[in-house]
Formats: sequence, C-alpha cells, structure tokens
Amino acid sequence: MSSGSTLILAVLAVIIICVAASAASKRPAAAWNYYHFDGRAFIAGRPADDSPFLAVRDRAMPLVLTKATKVEATALPPEKGALAGICYIQSSGGKLAGGSSYVPCPGMDLTISSGTTAILHTQTDACGFFVALLPGGVYRVSSGAFAAEATVENGTTTLVPLRAGKRMVD
Repeated sequence: MSSGSTLILAVLAVIIICVAASAASKRPAAAWNYYHFDGRAFIAGRPADDSPFLAVRDRAMPLVLTKATKVEATALPPEKGALAGICYIQSSGGKLAGGSSYVPCPGMDLTISSGTTAILHTQTDACGFFVALLPGGVYRVSSGAFAAEATVENGTTTLVPLRAGKRMVD
C-alpha cells in the first residue's frame, strides 16, 4: 500500500473517530418518566385506565396528568427538589376484595415537616395528588395521625404515597 493511501485511510479514521466522539458527547433530550399508583406504591409506566398519573423528569417540576399529552417542562428552582405523592384510603387487601384498591383523598390538608419544624402546609388536588418544592433533606408528610417519611435530593423528584386510612369490611 502506498504512503498516499495510508495517509488517506488515517485521515478518514480520525474523521470517523471525531464524528463518533462528538455524537456521543451530545446529551439526548431528557425524557419524561411516568408513574401511576396501584394502591400500594408508585409503579413505572402509565395506567391502563384513565386514572391520573405523574410525569417526572430530572431538574423539572413533576406534573399530574389525566391523559398522555405533550408536556412542557418547568425547571426546578436551583437548590430545590420536588416531593410528589398521593394521599389515599386503602380499600382492598386482607378481607377487602374487589373494586378499586384505593380511594384518593381530594382536598386533604397536609403538613410537611423537617424534624419538629413544620416547613410547608399544602392540600391534595381533586385526584388526591400533591407536589411540594423543598431543599434537599429528610421530610415527614403528615395528615393528622397518618405520616410518611421521604428524602428529597436537589434536582430530582421523590415519590411518596400517604395512606390516610383503611376501609374495614367484615
């Protein structure tokens, strides 16, 4: 092989490597992750029915959606994370059978505390969901005697289900 051919192959190899490195360095657009509540926990994916679900994305405000639509991202404030969840009453399990496994609690008053200090008071929406912006830390979400703990990290969304009761059946 002549030195001219070797030089051309070397230049082509360098170009291919540079193009591949450039393509690999470009970050893909952040994708939305969807979570629905199944009566016990948040499950990845959209629900099979028309029940509400959460759209979550790093460094963006979580959204409560009732159907899959194109969503626009609103950036989380610097040095903040999001706490998103649902307040519900368990209505199946044990002797409870049939029907929906939970009933959402719309309009429920919630207190979000850090240690013994109340940080924020909020209410659930018409579907029982809530969203709160908080600095990173460990928080307690409560409504009366019912509570759940969650750790919030800056730039991310933490999901927390809060069981506010259990329907008992004989």
